[in-house]
Amino acid sequence: MSGKEVIVDDERLAMTLSRLPELRREVLLLYYFVGYRDEAIGRLYGRCRSTINSRRNIAMKQLRKEWEKLEHEEQKADTF
Repeated sequence: MSGKEVIVDDERLAMTLSRLPELRREVLLLYYFVGYRDEAIGRLYGRCRSTINSRRNIAMKQLRKEWEKLEHEEQKADTF
């Protein structure tokens, strides 16, 4: 990820991010944790701003779904 290291302290968030495909995870980390804008991320990956924006939105939707799945798995494990 362009030589950047991002540490995610929240265990559930880290686990959820790890479930995403690498490129989607990297786009989210660069945007939300490193502070890069879509144009800068696009330059890193050879894509235009709108493509990165679209990928980021898709990644956020998948992140939400994975978060809910993980939450459900944790609740299910707590009942046993």
